[in-house]
Amino acid sequence: MICGVISEFNPFHNGHKYLFESGRRMGAELIIAVMSGNATQRGECALIDKHRRARAALECGADIVLELPFPWCASGAESFGRCGVYILSPLCDTLLFGSECGDTEKLKRAAGIAADESFRQKYSESLEDNRGSAELYFELLRVACGEVFSSNDILGIEYIKAIEGLSSDMTPVTVKRLGADYSERNITEGSLQSATAIRRLLSESGCDSVSEYLPEPSLRMIADAMHCGEIYDDEALVRAEKLYFRLVDPEALSDIADTDLGLISRICNSARDVGEGRLLEVVKTKRYTDARLRRAILFAMTGVKKSDMARLPEYVNLLGANKRGREYLASKRGKLPYEILSKASDIPRSDGAKRQAELSLRLDAIFTLSRKKELPEGEYLRRSPVII
Repeated sequence: MICGVISEFNPFHNGHKYLFESGRRMGAELIIAVMSGNATQRGECALIDKHRRARAALECGADIVLELPFPWCASGAESFGRCGVYILSPLCDTLLFGSECGDTEKLKRAAGIAADESFRQKYSESLEDNRGSAELYFELLRVACGEVFSSNDILGIEYIKAIEGLSSDMTPVTVKRLGADYSERNITEGSLQSATAIRRLLSESGCDSVSEYLPEPSLRMIADAMHCGEIYDDEALVRAEKLYFRLVDPEALSDIADTDLGLISRICNSARDVGEGRLLEVVKTKRYTDARLRRAILFAMTGVKKSDMARLPEYVNLLGANKRGREYLASKRGKLPYEILSKASDIPRSDGAKRQAELSLRLDAIFTLSRKKELPEGEYLRRSPVII
């Protein structure tokens, strides 16, 4: 069995290690992780860079770590899942993921309902009221399926939809999520905590405070990033966001992905009116989740268009591999629908690949300014894959 995992590893914690161990117990000979690059689904820059997170994943059981590239890594569950499945499909026979329900058949049934045109139409029509899009989606699924689903369940449903939509041969297998809830903001009892709570505690109390919740390689990578000044510091972007939206014409952003002109105008007007404080706090309403707003801000600043999200990647960066992983990738050379780059600057010459590279560099322009120590724009373009 060759097992694929789609994740952010932001940071790599004990729950991720448990998922890897579950895959090995099921008989996985190889574990291939597709990991978000330097941005996450919430529209934020990652805690530490993609190469450090890749090393942590390799030292904790992965054989290959490939990048889930921008802008798909910062998109909603549907595009995020579709891109991850697209990358893994020609490499794996099994897609392994965690979920709150822990029941693959239940998620398959929900995926069939969610993929039906009547469900999609009802969801689209219902967006006119003041409920948030995520809240509405959960509610419609609950009514249609007679089941209550949570965040990782929804991702699992999107993975299964993508497997069907892309005619993939991968078999989806879920493992029941243990420990704290995915969205839990505070540390609870036990060693399995949410990434959100771990990041929050880390920012408040430092590395030692989270040592119980992270495997040693992950803790070491975070400590190294902190020592080098390459840890996330969103204060650096507070003024940059306000400046950008004060100067830009909302009409020029009418085609930005995951937005509409009303939302863009609201962000621009808020940027001009706000003084102290964060733009996000002024803009948010009941209808828009924090993640939706962060994605809108990030996509606008990087110029991600709706047409960009409709495509799939033409190349994927190799972030790291061990000996078994390198041998396996060598056996797949020339047999994939995309190119795997061991040198990030070796961009294919197609227009789609050039556009993908352009957006990736724009993200890195923001990411390198979101560190405690400011870095050159092309810093991560020059870094090599992690080889162990």
